[in-house]
Amino acid sequence: MPSKESIPAGLPPLDPRRLAAVREQLGLTIGQVAWAVAAFRGRPLHPALLTAWEQGTEQPDSDEIAALAAALWCAPTDLVGEPRNLLQCRTFAGLTSQEAAAATGLTHHRYLEAEARNRWRGTPEQTAAMVAALRPPPAVYVDACGTTGRLRIAARDAVTGWWPNHLGALRRLVPVDVHVLEQALSRLHGTYQQLQSRAEGDGAAAEAADREAAAFLDRIDAHLWQALRDSAA
Repeated sequence: MPSKESIPAGLPPLDPRRLAAVREQLGLTIGQVAWAVAAFRGRPLHPALLTAWEQGTEQPDSDEIAALAAALWCAPTDLVGEPRNLLQCRTFAGLTSQEAAAATGLTHHRYLEAEARNRWRGTPEQTAAMVAALRPPPAVYVDACGTTGRLRIAARDAVTGWWPNHLGALRRLVPVDVHVLEQALSRLHGTYQQLQSRAEGDGAAAEAADREAAAFLDRIDAHLWQALRDSAA
């Protein structure tokens, strides 16, 4: 399997589900796509390797992702996962670093520094411009702003208590539509309350539910990101 360094610097790794979906939408077989990729690259590609890419057991390198996109008549961004940092967000947005700096109101040097460190330190106006230009997923935005710890506390308070009381705090941390956030919090609150209800009894089943509830809170940020994706879909 290629090392992480072989993945395109400005793109996340291939998403096997997206690759399979694009191929199936075009009505192409594994063999046909393997032939097209081989023709683009000028060297053979065994269909078994393409199958491994679709199953997620192997990861293509940068040249192979480019060849896949060419073979499937799509952009490389159509085949990879969600952006994980500011650089990948800029790549998805199709902007150069100079264009991103201009759009966000930063000097080119300051923008490059923010992207290299994946840390955002802008004014409210610059931050709003960054969100509009780069469209970062909530997880990327919170991580870049360095507020993951505050987010976890607010999210835990929301799902263990009465979530509407914590909506304002989370809205200040996560730049998403309020209705999407409300749906996500309501869903997470319901899930946690069900776990707590199962943990109130005695015996092994209650102990297992208690452990599951604790594990749910330990990963509350990941659960929130997925709930936001589901609510926005």
